[in-house]
Formats: sequence, structure tokens, C-alpha cells
Amino acid sequence: MPPHAPLTDPGGTDVDDPSKTEDATITLEEWILEGEMNSDFYARARAEAVTRRLVEEELETFLPKVGSDPVRRAAVLDFLGRREEALELLASAPDNPYATHLIGKLRIEMGQAAKALPVLEKGWKKHGKAAPAMGALLVEAKILTDDVDGAKKLFDELSFPKDHHRVRYLKGLLAQKNGDYAEALEHFSTAAQAYPGEPRYQFRLGYLHSLHGNEGAAIEAYENCQKSAPLYAHAMLNLGVLYEDMDRFEDAITCYRMVLQSNPEHERAKLYLADARASLQMYYDRDKEKENVRRQALLQIPITDFELSVRSRNCLAKMNIHTLGDLIQKSEAELLSYKNFGETSLAEIKRILTQKNFRLGEGRRDDLSLSALPDGEQARLLAEPVSVLELSSRSQRCMDRLGIETLGDLVQRTELELINQKNFGVTSLNEVKRKLNERGLTLASG
Repeated sequence: MPPHAPLTDPGGTDVDDPSKTEDATITLEEWILEGEMNSDFYARARAEAVTRRLVEEELETFLPKVGSDPVRRAAVLDFLGRREEALELLASAPDNPYATHLIGKLRIEMGQAAKALPVLEKGWKKHGKAAPAMGALLVEAKILTDDVDGAKKLFDELSFPKDHHRVRYLKGLLAQKNGDYAEALEHFSTAAQAYPGEPRYQFRLGYLHSLHGNEGAAIEAYENCQKSAPLYAHAMLNLGVLYEDMDRFEDAITCYRMVLQSNPEHERAKLYLADARASLQMYYDRDKEKENVRRQALLQIPITDFELSVRSRNCLAKMNIHTLGDLIQKSEAELLSYKNFGETSLAEIKRILTQKNFRLGEGRRDDLSLSALPDGEQARLLAEPVSVLELSSRSQRCMDRLGIETLGDLVQRTELELINQKNFGVTSLNEVKRKLNERGLTLASG
């Protein structure tokens, strides 16, 4: 086995940043076996493991030597992708402050802040200000579990310098929670620049860039998470989705396979991988898709954008017809049956629709209005799995993220709830509305 690259000894300082070190050097193996035990032990070991890109066989050789120390052994298990084993081992040492710290860190990275919270609270109560890094993790867990007031109160008690990367990261989380995305982005950028090796910083940075449509910057941040050990699964899934949006299906498949190599039972990664492979092989009619997008955009045009008589405008407004999409759901007979709506108004409407290549009644539901169905049939319709809609990959992922399994689940959601989901835009929303409309269903109002 080739010799390990040297690792700089942090000298026991509270750095967790490989750039702030002393001159003395030791190997990673020596660091894991003998390094000073503090809250930054894991961060320093991970930084070197990433730099070395240690293969599994190399890391396995450390386990027989590391002994029973829970933190040292858990670090090696974690780098090997055996995170649940690492957590179980750490839980066996409830009085060890570094074990408590590491449980909180790993749980948060796994998206399990609610599980991290009680462990960190107990550890903070016992060790208090002697463990400021644990306090920072507790603030993070409180923010992620919506205890913003509690997080702010504890945040004021921490002793970090105001420009410390941990402080900037926590300020970013608070700003994001308050809806101030510009401020959050600034804090996350500063934290990531100060400590680029922390995947949580890069993940949040990538997420906000993606939220603002800056996909290039989002991809760069997520790609930085590819260097973490163990792999940061949430970042890889988001990166894969961005790659798919750019038709980089091979790259997306690589991301999902990386997650599954780390955790073979990861359900979302399995789903996304199968979907990406199908997309890679699927014939994609771009011209047809462009036409569908154009058509859906036209259907959203307000009636008020067209030159209509005052009588026609008033009648359509009273019939709750506001867009071309609303209009083509009506038949000639339905329009003419309305008071004060005559042949002249009908001719106006037909002329406008003809110009846009639409006709009255073409968007009409197939008499499947939910309220018109018997109770038993309503229940059966709403109990159907959402998969019967045969949604596109992106729309289906939104359903998965929201836990929408049946049509009944879906019709309880509003347009705003769907459109606020990551990577779910107007095209996806229109697709869902159209598929529901074919079954006489609509999204909830709100």
C-alpha cells in the first residue's frame, strides 16, 4: 500500500478548516489513531480522506487498529459508507461530548434534524459552553425544525467570532427561513469560500442558486459536494436532476449510481436512476414538445387581452371565464344560453379562437365532473394512484417529494404548493392540471 499523504496537525485548535493549521505533519492513519480528540477531529480526518480519495480497502485496514474508541471508529465506518453502524456505535457512548457532536452532525447531513435535536439538546445541557461547536449544531437543528426563536436565543450565547464560517452559515439558514434569499445567498457564499470542504455549506449554496435559476453556479456547488466523504446524497440527487434538465443523462446516471454505491437501499436514488435510464433511451420529439408548451402558454392568455365588445366581456366575466383555457371548455350552446349573450358575441368569440387555432368545446371535460358521480365512483376515482396520470419525470418527482400517492391526495393540493416545489415550473403545472381535467378533477383553490 502506498504511503499516505501527510496531514497537518491542527494543534488542538478549533478550526475544522484544513487551511488553518500548524507546520507539523502526520499521516491520516496516525491522525485517526492518535489525533487529539476534539469537535474538529472528524472534519480534519474527512478533509484528508477526501484529499487522498482513499479506496475502501485502505480504510478497512484502519478498523482493526483503531480499537474501541467510538469517535475514531465511527469516523472510519462513516467514510466507508456504513453510517448507520457509525451512529449505533456513537450512541453507545452518551457521555462522550465528541460522540454526541458527531451524532448531531451526521443526522443533520442525512436530513434528520428532528432526530439530531434531542441528542444535541441533552449534550448541550451537560457540556454547555465547553462545546461551542455542539452549540452551533444545535442552533442548526433548531432552525431546521422551525424553532427559530429558540435558535436565535442560543445563537446569541455562542462564542464564535462574528465572521466565523459557522456563524455565517447559521445566519444564512436564519435568513433563508425568513425568506430573505439574497442575504442567505451572501452568507452561504462567504461560509463556502471560507471552508470549501464542508458539504453542508456547498449544498445550501447550490440549493439557493438553483432556486434563483442560476443553474451553472448550482451545479458548481453541488459538484464540490462530490468530493465529500462519505457522499452527500441530497446534493447528488439535486445535481442529477440539474444534469437531466440539460439532457446530460449519462452524468445524471453517474450521480444516482454514486448514491446507491454509498447506500444501496436509497429509494429515491433507485427511482431517479431508473427514470434517467429510461430518458436516455426514450425517443424525444422536441418539435411536438415545443408545440405543447406553446399551446399551453396560449391557453393562459387572459380574455381581457383581446378586443371584445363590452357586452361580451361582461358576460364572460360573469360566467367566470378569464382565459382562453376557460373559454374552450364551453360549448356554443352553453354560451348562447347565458342572458344577453347572443349571436354577435358568439361570432366575436369564434373569430378570436380561430385566430389562435382553437375551437369552442375542445377543452370540454368528458362529463366526468366529480360532483356528478355517485359517491362510490367518486371514492374509487380519488383512490386511484397518481401514476394513472402518466406524468412526466419532473412532475412525478414533485408528487414523490410531497408524498402524493393518489388522485385524492393530489386534488387537495393548490397550484401554489406545486409551483413552489424545486424544479417544478409552469409547464409541469399545466401538465398536471390538464391530466386532472381529463378526469373531471381540479387542484384545490387557495
